[in-house]
Amino acid sequence: MGKLALTGGPKTVTVDRRKYRVPPVSEQAIADVVELMRKGETSVSPIVADFEREFAEFIGAKHALAVTSGTAALHSAVFAAGVGPGDEVIAPSFAFPTTATVIPAVGATTVFCDVDADTHNVDPADIARRITPKTRAIVVLHIWGNPCDMGPILELARPRGIVVIEDCSHAHGAVWQGTKVGVVGDIGCFSCQGSKILPAGEGGVLTTNNPEYYERAFILGRAEKRAELREEAWSRNFSFTGLGFKYRPHPLGIAIARDVLRHLNELNDMRDHQGAALDAALADVPAVVPQRVLPGCRRVYAYHFMRYEPEQLEGVTTETFLRALAAEGVGAGRIGYGRLHGQTLFREGFPYGPGRSMSTVSGHPVPDYANGPLPVTERLRETAFHGAPRFEVECPELIEQYAAAFRKVASAVDELLAYDKEQAGKRAAVEVSARTLNPV
Repeated sequence: MGKLALTGGPKTVTVDRRKYRVPPVSEQAIADVVELMRKGETSVSPIVADFEREFAEFIGAKHALAVTSGTAALHSAVFAAGVGPGDEVIAPSFAFPTTATVIPAVGATTVFCDVDADTHNVDPADIARRITPKTRAIVVLHIWGNPCDMGPILELARPRGIVVIEDCSHAHGAVWQGTKVGVVGDIGCFSCQGSKILPAGEGGVLTTNNPEYYERAFILGRAEKRAELREEAWSRNFSFTGLGFKYRPHPLGIAIARDVLRHLNELNDMRDHQGAALDAALADVPAVVPQRVLPGCRRVYAYHFMRYEPEQLEGVTTETFLRALAAEGVGAGRIGYGRLHGQTLFREGFPYGPGRSMSTVSGHPVPDYANGPLPVTERLRETAFHGAPRFEVECPELIEQYAAAFRKVASAVDELLAYDKEQAGKRAAVEVSARTLNPV
């Protein structure tokens, strides 16, 4: 198929991707933001409540609470669930840090679970192994927009009174068995950070059908909503002071997100149709495994991740494989997920408050079950990769060239192995030089 671009051959992807880009903020959103500024609604505006109502309708939730970030939504969720000191919360290590860091922030212990290699999502069987009498909640991440296997998770949680929190940061509009994620479990958390498919620059949304969870969440960081409290609400005791946080979102960012929400269904349809087309075109490419979507589910292509199987290419390293794709013009790269269970925050405990380092408070380290083993997570950490951009507009030529680039690289095993060997030799030479310059 021709010499690899990595070793001096021609690039496969020659289409200029810039011509397929869409503006990050629409003209309508810009006009909406300007209108808010002219009205002086730069801190408080009715637009926030309008967005909350519209987002709740979009998801199918009774309640939606807009906050400053996806992190704030997750923090509000674990607090709303009643998680606190002495509790355990099961969560994936193959995730963005805040999926798990909000747990020690309320004084609880994060217990990491493993994931499934094909879906990249939490493994219900491993969750079952990690449940103890102290388990108060399970946090699942619908990673890259792909719904988790929620049925077995709910079967584990419901009889035990365990709260299921969905991290939907990538999954605005994804569907599990006919229901949009965010209301499948007890509480949903969405990120509206600038790279998400519902961007507000910075922002987040919590969704739930449970009025108590909703009230606890807004009394934590949106106490100005106190008028919505029911007479019998526990949170009414704190309605004047709130609980010390201010998670009120910026109206200008909400205006941007609200405009995208109006078009999110058609935007998802465009991305999903073309993302699925690329995955189908890669079905016969050795060593490349697109993310598996479970039956009855709809993923949204918020991000386009795959798995590389080096044994299918005679052991060519992930690094060389990705360099070869990048040289062909494919926007490929790794992600830092899968490392949380080895981080100091979780291995040594929270540095202050009720969850202060267990090694200094009780003389015992955080138990091993909280940190592993997580063999699939650790494997996926090395082999999962971002393989394509969001295809925001019709671009069949670009998708065809992407597929051709993958095929070209996967068919050039001898070139890849030779490149691997050459790079290993260079690294060895550098190590020898370093030892010569810095003898022990």
